Amino acid sequence: MATTTSALDPRNPPQPRELDLWQHLIGATTDESFCIAWLALLCRQMESVTAGVVLLRSSTSNTYTPVALWPLAPRDMSHLGATAEIALRENRGVVQRAGGELAPGETREAPWHIAYPLGTEQQVLGTVTLEVPPCPEARVHEYVRQLHWGLGLLRERLVKRAASAESEQLQRLGSVMEVIATSVSEAPLQESLFSITNLIARELGVSRAVLGLADHGSVRVAAMSDAAWFEKNTEVVKRYVAAMEESLDQLAVVRFDSANKEAADGSVNAEHAALARVTAADSILSLPLQAGAKCIGVLTVQQAAPHKLSDADLCWLEALVGLLPSVIEHKRRGERGYFARMADDLRKVLTRFFGPRYLVWKFCGSLAALLIAALVLIETNYQVRAKTIIEGEIQRSAVAPFEGFVAASFVRAGDTVRKGQPLCLLEDRDLKLERDRWNAEREQRLRELREAMATHELTQVQIIRAQVEQAQAELALVEEKLTRARVVAPFDGIVISGDLSQLIGSPVELGKKLFEIAPLDNYRVVLQVDETDIGFVRTGQAGRLLIAGIAGDTLSFTVTKVTPVATATDGQNFFRVEAKLADLPANLRPGMQGVGKVSVGERRLWWILTHGFTDWLRLTLWKWMP
Repeated sequence: MATTTSALDPRNPPQPRELDLWQHLIGATTDESFCIAWLALLCRQMESVTAGVVLLRSSTSNTYTPVALWPLAPRDMSHLGATAEIALRENRGVVQRAGGELAPGETREAPWHIAYPLGTEQQVLGTVTLEVPPCPEARVHEYVRQLHWGLGLLRERLVKRAASAESEQLQRLGSVMEVIATSVSEAPLQESLFSITNLIARELGVSRAVLGLADHGSVRVAAMSDAAWFEKNTEVVKRYVAAMEESLDQLAVVRFDSANKEAADGSVNAEHAALARVTAADSILSLPLQAGAKCIGVLTVQQAAPHKLSDADLCWLEALVGLLPSVIEHKRRGERGYFARMADDLRKVLTRFFGPRYLVWKFCGSLAALLIAALVLIETNYQVRAKTIIEGEIQRSAVAPFEGFVAASFVRAGDTVRKGQPLCLLEDRDLKLERDRWNAEREQRLRELREAMATHELTQVQIIRAQVEQAQAELALVEEKLTRARVVAPFDGIVISGDLSQLIGSPVELGKKLFEIAPLDNYRVVLQVDETDIGFVRTGQAGRLLIAGIAGDTLSFTVTKVTPVATATDGQNFFRVEAKLADLPANLRPGMQGVGKVSVGERRLWWILTHGFTDWLRLTLWKWMP
């Protein structure tokens, strides 16, 4: 504990009279003078007190300092520190011998230390610590009772002082909240700013309060107290702007007081001094309005003599500028226009890319820039994709040679056949009966022809001869049908369609397609190219094909024909493009499907990824444009 030497008055003797002490106690204007008089009176009444000290909590820090000592002569009081510390820490009275408690069986003559805290159960304002000479415990109790009686007056003054300070603080906070409530009202920002400046001027009693909003390093005057409108280009407004920018540049409170005579050109408050000369102000104070690390504006208040801002007014302003900026910024951001919001968002993004910190944004932005550069600059082979079907270059159909019934079926789709191999057999019983009938008819006509020739009936001979020729022709026709009753393969190949194994005994019509056969050594590729890509495909272009049934290897092909006729499939238009395979794998079969890609030339990656959308957009705009 630091020691201090206090005196009631430098003109008073070291040991003032009791009457003087009571006069000082009654007329004390500060806690320090009150405690000095109170402690002197208490120690005189208790007579045997050898030392005493009053500790009070400092208003600027959470520490306790001695404000009154007894006796008034300089003396080391550090030996009372341990007892005072216990009373302050535990908020209770402490009575103990100097040097600590006695051990069991120990006897020594030591002075008593008595300490009692000052304040309430919730708040300790200080402590009173006394030292009395060695005496019985009964005598110590009397000292304690006398201290209790004397503490009432001191505790009452300190508690009232604390309550008064809290009341002033609450009142100050209430007026601050009134200003904040005005700022968060539903009124527009400009109207709220005018109301705020009027409230500030009324609360502080200043001649004028001015609010300026900062934007990109410059300040504009937004509102003045007691002025619903003002001309922005006047000399006074320009001086206000210069003074606010002076505070904004320093990002600190700037104050000018004509009584100090410190303002001069080039000093930290030169613009404030110039403003004071123009407005005839006695003092000017500017406070930056900071919302986090961003300064959103400046509050300037000016005062004329004899009124001056007190410390309480400064505390009020500090509390206000701590709450007001966030509210103003929130309302200003809410009233921004669409383009202003876009500009702010763009500025925020650019700050993250090119400003300090935000390493993840910078890394992702660099990757995005490299990707865009690659898409714009790099060229690669553009390929038109299309659904692909394998067809035989020659396809023959085996049809029914006459109307009849299926007697037998020897193959079905997927079977490999040789030239002349039977595919199916049609029922020939009716044909055989018809053959026998026409054979008998021919024999009968031949006998009649011989008889007519024997009798030399020339006319009858001509008629019968014609009937014989007719019977002969009919017989030849029936023989031909009997020959065709067995349907055979026209060449070596594979049956790609047709299965009569489940149609035995069913009738067939003349010319009905029974089987479709394609050769195994000659195929063609048919690509269904979308109409949006057909303009890139030309005869002779190369491509690659991947078949679903043999997906392990790709096949090379060359475009041989582009059919200029579109067909509609699944709501889309496709053009038929034919191509020839370079190699024919052994397991390739007609009817297999896959995906083919035709190489149509070098294009930029960006064009490859976006040309579909741009073509659609161009067509849509053309459709809707007048």
